[in-house]
Amino acid sequence: MFTIACIPTFNEEANIQQVIKKTKLFVDLIVVCDDGSSDNTVCLAKESGAYVIQHKTNLGKGAALKSLFKYAKDCNADVIVTIDGDNQFLPEEIPILAKDVVDGKSDIVLGYRYDTETEMPRYRKIGNKILDELSNLASELPFRDTQSGYRVYSKKAIQQINFKNNGFAADSEILIDASKKDLEISEQKVTVIYNTGNKTSTKNPISHAGEVATSLFELILVRHPLKLLGIPGIFIIIVGIISSNYVISIFNDTSYFSLPYTLLSIFLIILGIILILVSGILYRLNKADKS
Repeated sequence: MFTIACIPTFNEEANIQQVIKKTKLFVDLIVVCDDGSSDNTVCLAKESGAYVIQHKTNLGKGAALKSLFKYAKDCNADVIVTIDGDNQFLPEEIPILAKDVVDGKSDIVLGYRYDTETEMPRYRKIGNKILDELSNLASELPFRDTQSGYRVYSKKAIQQINFKNNGFAADSEILIDASKKDLEISEQKVTVIYNTGNKTSTKNPISHAGEVATSLFELILVRHPLKLLGIPGIFIIIVGIISSNYVISIFNDTSYFSLPYTLLSIFLIILGIILILVSGILYRLNKADKS
């Protein structure tokens, strides 16, 4: 089976040669998508024998994955491995990670990181767990590590998966789209090394988590609009009606007209109606997308 490794990179000159050197032992072709690096990543990747796709500016990890997936489709690859360029994952685990795809048991295999001897820094583990819960809420599947960049895809998965996010939320959106299309997804424990001797993150972890969480909230709202917008909208309208009845009751008893309570009642009723209308629109769009 024709196997290619896809490596999204951004300013990875300190690690990329080691990653390529170790990865080429287990795949037929290595493709690097350099996402607008300002260092020597491109030259070093080419020197190491990888085919390099270049983005002139930094567009985000999702954009790099789109370019890599397109290349994988064009070259008709049977097995596609995605691995980060920061040297945290072990390429020698590719055969284990790819086994279920090669055997036809899975369309996607996720490498999960939480059972490794070298533990993830606590702040990153907590952040990733939160993002995992949000991803699982959107996809309705119990994945343990939705943010791992170490994955294996089948030809079928690459041909069917469609995602729009250009940033780090692409990893979650891919799983959400795959689950909607009933692709078989499994997990395999992988080793991760956080102390590589070089910088392994190109983005502030808080901004990274914020970006992914915001995108996931949007996806969850689209996927469950009646539950997350429609029901709250009904509740808000009921509160608005109760508030308006309170205003009327006070006026009947004392002839006092409370402007603040009146404005609050009107605001709540209008807000509730808007939420219900938006939930209905999103529900119809979601149904149309599935059909």
